[in-house]
Amino acid sequence: MVKRRWERLFWTGIILILIAGTYGCSDLFSSGVFRERQPEVRPSVTTTYRFEDIPLPSGLNLNRKESFIYETKATKTGLLVYEGKGEMEKLANFFKQQMPNYQWRLVSNFELNNVMLTFIKEGWSSVIYIIPKEDEMKRIEIRVGPIEIKILSSSK
Repeated sequence: MVKRRWERLFWTGIILILIAGTYGCSDLFSSGVFRERQPEVRPSVTTTYRFEDIPLPSGLNLNRKESFIYETKATKTGLLVYEGKGEMEKLANFFKQQMPNYQWRLVSNFELNNVMLTFIKEGWSSVIYIIPKEDEMKRIEIRVGPIEIKILSSSK
């Protein structure tokens, strides 16, 4: 009778160990100890393809493949390429009229078949190219970058 009691206690213990082991191992495998290592998920860096101080006429679409932005905490520079319909003269006039509202000053203006407008403001320059394409489509390239202007004293 004592032997049978120990036998029953022994098998009950074995069953409890198996049950605890099954739940323990499933938790062990789900914790990743024996799983393949998953690649680290890093937060993606998002860049806005827009210069906040450069106005844009409506109806233009950003060409992301040809656009490039370099951005740090202190600076944001690059080339943005837009495409859309519009008349050369109206597009050029839009930038000439709107850029001063963002403290940009027009310093050069070349217009023949293409339009090249150069603007500056303290520490920055922006060159805007308006290029005709087929039909009424236009390509607008906006380049923005830092500049350092030193005014030379006049020699006497």
